[in-house]
Amino acid sequence: MTESVVQSQALGKEVRITIRRPDNRNALNREVADGIMAAIYAAERDSDCRVIVLTGEGERAFCAGGDIKAGADGGPFVQDPADPDHFAGRLFETIQACRKPTIARINGVAMGAGAGIICACDLAVMADHARIGTPEVKVGLFPMTIVPPMMRVLPRRRLMEMFITGVPLTAEEALQFNLVNYVTDAAGLDDKVAELVAQIAAQSPSAIRLGKYACHAMEDMTYPQQMRFAETLLPRVAQTEDAREGFDAFIAKRKPEWTGR
Repeated sequence: MTESVVQSQALGKEVRITIRRPDNRNALNREVADGIMAAIYAAERDSDCRVIVLTGEGERAFCAGGDIKAGADGGPFVQDPADPDHFAGRLFETIQACRKPTIARINGVAMGAGAGIICACDLAVMADHARIGTPEVKVGLFPMTIVPPMMRVLPRRRLMEMFITGVPLTAEEALQFNLVNYVTDAAGLDDKVAELVAQIAAQSPSAIRLGKYACHAMEDMTYPQQMRFAETLLPRVAQTEDAREGFDAFIAKRKPEWTGR
């Protein structure tokens, strides 16, 4: 599937979704959000896809945030006041609820909504020249829709500092505060992403799918509720074809052949 502002490309076990608005530093608008969500839905249905990678075109920007320039079409601040649905919020929820692992490939600056996309993904690999920030306060705004995904990843004091000062994090700071998993130089970015894709693709798709579902569901539960939910779900995981294959392969000392069922 190829759209004018979003490209989805199958690369072996990976589906790479690329924002293609380099002249606008890959800024987010409704068309981009809809394109990413459509690509994610398609990748979820693709049995060959094991990992989804989100990135931006070029080396300057991953996603420079919502398109707020004058006259921007479909920007995040152009909203019907009678419609409570916001495309940025739906995008973050779609990424978080995705049944397949997601990796943010941070090839350049990630501001505002770009930071939200990163926090909605499961893993993140960042080029050392990139920056992650929330500069909305500098133009008299506050990044309301990215607060929920970012609150789930960053410590509150660090998050508030980003929100109320508008000062971006360097790659080293993003790694220090667990906003990303790895930092590499630009030349090594794809190698690190490929390494993670290979590691994930070697594991059971059904275990990952059910595990992601469980982690997402348990985020808003109390600890006792989490334990009861986990106890209920564990037998379901053990009954999958992949679990039986995993046990058989372990006993036979051979490599498992996953079916994803």
